[in-house]
Amino acid sequence: MWLIFVFILVGIVFNLQRKNVWIFGPPSPAELPPAATTPPPPPEQGKPTTTPQGQDKPKSAGPKIRISAANAYVSSPANEYIVLENIDYENKARAAISNFLLKNRDKLTAAIGKDENGNAVELGYGERAILVTGENPLGRNFKINKCSGYFNQRAAFSPPIYTACPALSNMALPSNLNNTCINYIESLPACIMPTINADTGINNDCAQFVQAHASYAGCVADYKNDKDFDKGEWRIYLSKNTELWDNRHDLIQLFDPAGKLITELSY
Repeated sequence: MWLIFVFILVGIVFNLQRKNVWIFGPPSPAELPPAATTPPPPPEQGKPTTTPQGQDKPKSAGPKIRISAANAYVSSPANEYIVLENIDYENKARAAISNFLLKNRDKLTAAIGKDENGNAVELGYGERAILVTGENPLGRNFKINKCSGYFNQRAAFSPPIYTACPALSNMALPSNLNNTCINYIESLPACIMPTINADTGINNDCAQFVQAHASYAGCVADYKNDKDFDKGEWRIYLSKNTELWDNRHDLIQLFDPAGKLITELSY
C-alpha cells in the first residue's frame, strides 16, 4: 500500500514541476531547461537596415578627400582658394577629381577641370590641389614641380610658388664656355630666364647654352627624371569673376560626377 502512495506522490511532484511550480524551492539556473528563442523578424522590403543606434549604415566609401577653407575668407577671386587633399592613408589610392563639382551654401557651383593635356587630375596619397576661384594666369591647370618657379616671371600667383629652381651653375658646364660665360652663369638668379642681347657681353656658345637651359622648358628637360621633381601640388582654376565662398560663413561641398556627396566643410 505504501508503494502505491509513493508512486502517486512522485507523479504529483513531476506534474507540478512541468508547470513551473516547485515544492522544495526553485532549481539552480544550470538545472533549468534552455528557453526557446524567437528569431528576429526579417527587415521589410525596401526599408534600409539600421544600426543599433537607429542610424542608416554608411554609404559605400568614395575617395578620401579632406577640404580646407584655406583662403576662402577673401573677396578677390584671384586670391580666394580652398584646398583638397588626398588622405587615404589606409589604401594609398589615387583620387581622380576632374569633373567633380564644388557647391556653396547658396547652391552656386564650379566644376573641377582637367590638366594641361586634357587628362584627369589625380591626387596621390598626401597630394593636394589648390583650387583658385579666379582666372588662370597661364591658361591651364598645372602641377608644381622643381622648375615651376620660372612661372613667377610671367605672372603673380596666389598662393605664391616658392619652388627654388636648380641653379644653372650647378650643371656640368661644357668645356667650350670661357671664363666670361662662367662668371655670367654664376651671376644668374635661380628661376629666371635672362634676356640676352648685345650688351650682355657673352659669345654665341655661351648664349646658346643659357637659352637652352635657363627656362622652364629647359629645366624640365634637364631634371624631369629626378626623384624630387614632382612636388605633389596641383594648381586648378575655377575661372570665376566673382568670389565663390563667403568671407565669414559658408558650406563647401564636393560631389563626384554621379552627384554623390564625397565630403563637405562648414565654416
